[in-house]
Amino acid sequence: MTTRLIQRHDQFFKRLLERPETAGALIRERFPADVARLLTKDDPVLEPGTFVDRELREYRTDLLYRARTIHGGAAFIYTLIEHKSWPPLRIRLQLLGYQTNIWQWWDKREGKDADGNLLPLPPILPLVVYHGDAEWRIPLNFAAGMDLGDESLRPYLLDFRYFLADIGRDDDASLSREKVLRAGLLVLKHGSRQGDLFDTLVLLGRAALAISFDDLVAVVRYLLTEPNEVNAAILRDALREIVPGQEMRIMSIAAEEWKAEGKAEGRAQGKADILLRQLRRRFGPVPPAMADRVLGASDAELNAWADGILDAASAEAVFTGPKPN
Repeated sequence: MTTRLIQRHDQFFKRLLERPETAGALIRERFPADVARLLTKDDPVLEPGTFVDRELREYRTDLLYRARTIHGGAAFIYTLIEHKSWPPLRIRLQLLGYQTNIWQWWDKREGKDADGNLLPLPPILPLVVYHGDAEWRIPLNFAAGMDLGDESLRPYLLDFRYFLADIGRDDDASLSREKVLRAGLLVLKHGSRQGDLFDTLVLLGRAALAISFDDLVAVVRYLLTEPNEVNAAILRDALREIVPGQEMRIMSIAAEEWKAEGKAEGRAQGKADILLRQLRRRFGPVPPAMADRVLGASDAELNAWADGILDAASAEAVFTGPKPN
């Protein structure tokens, strides 16, 4: 059976990276240390929507996160997952267009203060995640794609730099230090190329087991729950090839972890719904960005905000109280 393990990149990666802690791990691990240290340790907040043109969504998935800098300002991290097997030569021009669209989107929503004065534009840090076969040889700065003719022009021309995570070149064990992200990147690296499905599953399973038994269980949990063409029988056969006699145990552990995770997510969803009702009752309609923040919050954040809602003078004050433990 020849197919791709991962059929629908958009759904797979948006589910993988919609967890704030997983997105935070990606950003902290893939940004240079001198950039990462300028961001607070709080997990980023996922903004709704996409900035990729409809005709390119087969090849790209994008996510926009809002983060805070250590100086108190806002910053956006624009993560673009490139699904093509070769680097697109005009990626820098496309990144420029995406950033322009993000600034225009932000300007319409938040570009003025309460007195109507224009606010400075927030910085946007683009991160490209690539897992194609061909090596990425495109320079990481925009101006490198221009025909300058004379270097004396460079100071007067537009330039920006993007960050690259070329996971196809990374060793499996070094993909991430965070278990969920590491498992997801393993699936991306080994599962998105054409090939025999059974052979791909065996390759992926052995790569995960080489890291740890827990990583193998995490990958199996992904394969059982994410949209793909893997049925339980072929997954069981692949596990029998990798760990003879333990295939049913591994699938049982993965299923139990998935159920426990679902119950925890259900409790968090319930807390988020209650908090949104409380916000509406005390302060009126909840802005979409605030509702998205609540729905994407961690359990600790929801608990802290619920504790502070009775004393807060405004809806915004609920989110600026003491940090959750």
